[in-house]
Amino acid sequence: MNRTSYKERISFALGNLGHSAFYGALSTYFIVYVTSSMFADLAPSVANKLIGLITSLVVIIRLAEVVLDPILGNIVDNTESKYGKFKPWLMIGTIVSAILLIVSFTGLFGLSKISPLLFAILFVIVFVALDIFYSFSDVVYWGMVPAISESSSERSVFTVWGSFTGTIGWNGLTIIVVPITTYFTYLATGKHEQGSAGWLAFAVIISIIAILSAAATAWGTKEKNNVIRESANKKNVY
Repeated sequence: MNRTSYKERISFALGNLGHSAFYGALSTYFIVYVTSSMFADLAPSVANKLIGLITSLVVIIRLAEVVLDPILGNIVDNTESKYGKFKPWLMIGTIVSAILLIVSFTGLFGLSKISPLLFAILFVIVFVALDIFYSFSDVVYWGMVPAISESSSERSVFTVWGSFTGTIGWNGLTIIVVPITTYFTYLATGKHEQGSAGWLAFAVIISIIAILSAAATAWGTKEKNNVIRESANKKNVY
């Protein structure tokens, strides 16, 4: 195994470290934040309605992804740039979704306290956009494996390494979430609890990790023209 192959393996694997951590923050801990801290200062009746809206939206979007992912994959397939098909969307999807995740963890900058109705409308827009751009990065990350290598055994190695680091990224959240959220809440409020300030810091840290991980994959891997990609392109033409 030459140095370049090891570099590509490690770079690709690092991508899923942050990618999986990001998904865990979005799919699991964001709901924890919503139900525990986002609407802490609102009347229970209003808070319950907004929590119901957000949880319902999450379920609907998860179902819609069955239709959305093939559409995004087709957009990626028709992308032509000097950086290839995958890397631009990997970085765009990761950076935009990271920014929107941070915005979501601010509670849209406390808008619900000013106008619950306006908050509900804007939150739907922001969260749908967040999920679309995250899906772009997800589709691209796993879709680029055939572009890195045409060897079936080597593609299996990339998949295994990526899955391994993804497990670390996902399960690592359970180790860091409580220390981060309580520490930064204490710095902001002096209270030993998981408050809004702590959740925001958590979102910022995970977003930075996701962007750096995506950058490692974009920098350390190289798209190659091979038999698999040429065959796929011919099918798309016909």
